[in-house]
Amino acid sequence: MSITNEADLKWKSGTGTTVITRVTADLVPAIRDFNSRLDAAGAPREFRFPESHVSRWLPKVDQRRLYEEYFALLERGTVRGCYIFKHQDFSFNGVIRPVGFWHWSISEGMVNNKYFWVASQMLGPELKAQPLIYGLAMSDQLTRLLTGLGWNVCRVPFYFKMNRPGPCLSEIRAFRKTRVQRLIVNIAARTGIGGLALRALQGARESRARRDERAEIVADFSAWTDDLWDACKGRYAMIAVRDSENLNILYPAGSRFLCCKVIRGNAVLGWAVILDTQMHDNKHFGNLRVGSIVDCLALPEQAFGVIRAATQVLEARGVDVIVSNQSHAAWGAALRRAGFLRGPSNLPFAASRELTKLIEPFPSKMAQVHLTRGDGDGPIHL
Repeated sequence: MSITNEADLKWKSGTGTTVITRVTADLVPAIRDFNSRLDAAGAPREFRFPESHVSRWLPKVDQRRLYEEYFALLERGTVRGCYIFKHQDFSFNGVIRPVGFWHWSISEGMVNNKYFWVASQMLGPELKAQPLIYGLAMSDQLTRLLTGLGWNVCRVPFYFKMNRPGPCLSEIRAFRKTRVQRLIVNIAARTGIGGLALRALQGARESRARRDERAEIVADFSAWTDDLWDACKGRYAMIAVRDSENLNILYPAGSRFLCCKVIRGNAVLGWAVILDTQMHDNKHFGNLRVGSIVDCLALPEQAFGVIRAATQVLEARGVDVIVSNQSHAAWGAALRRAGFLRGPSNLPFAASRELTKLIEPFPSKMAQVHLTRGDGDGPIHL
């Protein structure tokens, strides 16, 4: 459950009565004013709250258990912060439990120290209503806040494979942060030395085992997905329910997602959801054409076959680089076997104290947790 109306929670802060309420249509103008104040104060452009009372991505429909709601914190009627709360079922070694994803937490404390308290106050009510909560892809400031509240935090590993090293060296911004870095990568790209070195490094990691799986692009997920889910759900310490109903909500037919059904012989090995995106002055990838393995599922011992099949689909489409975030050790090993390199991750995962109890011991058990970009806000920057 979650907060249902503005009478559900009130407390006295240092500046007056503060209320948390679900965002309704009549509150949208106040959300717009909130965003305008962030604009005027020079907050980074990506930190703006949706000016709507209904989620475009995961609206609440009928009795559906996968949905998200918008909430706002009001101080004397003025919006000082907002957040999104996503409701979703997870499996913990086969036991299904409801879990909350607390995300897109934006407060006026970003630009005015007077409201530094807003972020922590927005989290408190949800923890009382749903103790099993996680965060993913938070800002450094929010990550520090959650760590201070006793949450366990780690990074979901990031992997990449450069299919066209020259353009990648020229465009990937992480390689060009300093003047010395820019000089080195420019020389490496122009002389071809960088490309040769990367191909050798990636090639040395890539398995030469005979390929006997194939990927088919399918319009949607159906009964075969449910059979796979039933076989897999008990093999992961924590994993979002990935049956056909939930997958068709997250990755609907006709969207930009490409759904790959991976087959070996006549048997379904697994599936992968991929993206093929032409970037334009992206803050991470410049103007590269980026392939992404957004989500995937198979028995852990079959992960390599799925990764290799999805990678070959993206390579055949001509992407410059392929990226993926994977927390589970078997999927990370599969990416390395497919020639991927590991890079710095910008995807922190935070588990509330009660959620941590279900995946203890946390540091070692995280290698058995299956988290991907699909478990966050969605691949909004891919």
